[in-house]
Amino acid sequence: MKRLLSFLAFVALGFAATPAYYPSGVGYSWSYSSGEEQTFAREQNGLLVLEHRFPKRPIVADLLRYTPDQGVLLEGLIIGKAVQRYTPALQLYPPPPLAVGQRWGGKSTLGGQTVALLGEVNRIEGVSVPAGRFNAYVLRTSTVTGEGGSVVVDIYYVPGVGIVRYGTPDGGTIDLVKFSAPK
Repeated sequence: MKRLLSFLAFVALGFAATPAYYPSGVGYSWSYSSGEEQTFAREQNGLLVLEHRFPKRPIVADLLRYTPDQGVLLEGLIIGKAVQRYTPALQLYPPPPLAVGQRWGGKSTLGGQTVALLGEVNRIEGVSVPAGRFNAYVLRTSTVTGEGGSVVVDIYYVPGVGIVRYGTPDGGTIDLVKFSAPK
């Protein structure tokens, strides 16, 4: 019985130390081969602010909310100092865990324009990037606007780390160079 209790305590500690499936919290940051740095800089009105920083370019930020039943929601954007909200929020990622074949999506408005996002987990693939070697879920996301604009991106996602590669339809890639978690 004593061994069983010791084992259960060990397992509980292991789960407590496991990083979040979708890393989130002030202090997480990702640097990419494009020169972009993404950083959870602060909380604002109960939402996490994920800043997209480019050398000598303006900062754009996502306003994100993480929920166990809906996954990762994009509530709005900060462009310069202006906040624009999605109505309703767009689901960026479904609740964990991801599974091959899984689909999600939704439609919203931003600044009077309709935006639709569809996502699907296509496969699991080994990938080598400057930050290391990973087995990643390959997610294909399609974003379409009411005015006819569209963007299709393959996202290589690793639970506990985040996005390790972005792939474009023309075969280009943007790779993770460095990942930092808060201490």
